[in-house]
Amino acid sequence: MTENLSNENNVNAYETPGQILRGRREELNLSLQDITKQIHLDISVLEAIEQDVNDGMPAATYVRGYLRSYAKIVGADADHIIALYNSDSPPSPPDILPEVKPPTQVSSSDKPVKAFTYLLTLALVLLLLIWYQSNFIVDTSATNEPENYNSEHVINGVDVTYDVIKHPDSWQSPKYTSEKQPAPEVLDSTSVNEDEMLELQTDDGEETLGLISIAGIENKTPLATTGAGPDSIDLTLTRDSWIEIHDANNERIFHDLALGGEHYSIKGSAPFKILFGFSPGVSMKFNGKDFDHSRYSNNGIARFKLPE
Repeated sequence: MTENLSNENNVNAYETPGQILRGRREELNLSLQDITKQIHLDISVLEAIEQDVNDGMPAATYVRGYLRSYAKIVGADADHIIALYNSDSPPSPPDILPEVKPPTQVSSSDKPVKAFTYLLTLALVLLLLIWYQSNFIVDTSATNEPENYNSEHVINGVDVTYDVIKHPDSWQSPKYTSEKQPAPEVLDSTSVNEDEMLELQTDDGEETLGLISIAGIENKTPLATTGAGPDSIDLTLTRDSWIEIHDANNERIFHDLALGGEHYSIKGSAPFKILFGFSPGVSMKFNGKDFDHSRYSNNGIARFKLPE
């Protein structure tokens, strides 16, 4: 109790924070080095605090912190010391707060926004044009097609010329070139016995073409041969078909209505130009080998060259 009264009298006797702190330190027999080891301050700062020197000291906020720490070490009243410091020291400058502006809302009417929108729209339009040109526009100038690739008689490089064929109105007998078996002779009805004659009529059966000898039909060879040359075309007819064949010299070596059930052997020099008026009714051999002409048939008409 006596010690507490003595401490209060000593505190009341001191008038400044520095005097109070220095008095408490001396009462505890502590040196400035002892204080600086605990508070981790330079000894010159502690000397300035005990001497109540403000020059060269940091801001008042830091000095108050030093005073509070010093007071705790020596057991002094920190609030009383800081109150003395505040009454004796110049007021602290107001804290400088950074100026904070409220965020501005970007409007579509702002010039940068408009400019960016225009650029983005232009880029999209250019990309669309490039895509359209690459997918839908074909550059015909870059093709290597010959000048006559498309003309009056050529379409996409395919010859579309054709000959107008006038088929006979009546049945025609095949031409027999074999000397031993001439073609059957059409006879007058008065010169041959009716039992030995066969009446020939047109396809519609409305007109009689004449009479032929039955004996001539029975004795004729089943193979009709025509033309001369190193190459041969053998035809077998299952149905009637108009046939035209031209040789390498563009001479027509066969031109007739071939009848179903007949066989023909045409000699000549290749290449041949061939036309079948009813191609499904014709099978053929070229130089002794079977040849399939169905790929040239269009609506029953086949036009092609041999050899291909």
